[in-house]
Amino acid sequence: SLLHEWLQFRDEKSDKCTLLFDKMKPLMQSLINCNDPKRVMKLKQIWSDRDMFPKLSQWIVGGDGWAYDIGYGGLDHVEAFQANDVNVLVVDTEMYSNTGGQQSKATPVGASVKYAMGGKQQTKKQLGEIFMTYEHVYVASVCLSNQTQLLQALVEADRYNGPSFIV
Repeated sequence: SLLHEWLQFRDEKSDKCTLLFDKMKPLMQSLINCNDPKRVMKLKQIWSDRDMFPKLSQWIVGGDGWAYDIGYGGLDHVEAFQANDVNVLVVDTEMYSNTGGQQSKATPVGASVKYAMGGKQQTKKQLGEIFMTYEHVYVASVCLSNQTQLLQALVEADRYNGPSFIV
């Protein structure tokens, strides 16, 4: 049956779960209209949780100001646990862009930015290296202008079973 087939693929990151669910929808809707009250009650309960059938991809997207600074504690907590099947993409501008270019923990050493006109004295915080200490995290460093590399990393991260971090 379709439900048994879905059970085989429910944890797989592919379109199989969604395709099977699409096939199940009309069948479930027609079965809910049957005359057996017990069956109808169970089917309605399953149908009420239908949003759980497709295997959805979870993404968190943010800038470096969030990832390197104010949101780092939460980000570290997400990445620390292997069971968290969440993908994180950090768009790193190497400064606080929303403040007009103020230096941040993402600013590389020697960079001349607002409040560090003579060049930043501290080295850049290396989030990729930090998250690589968790052996279960997929980590990729990409250049947004290299679309092939970016797309490959996004696909690999999404297929990875566990937390991922792309910067």
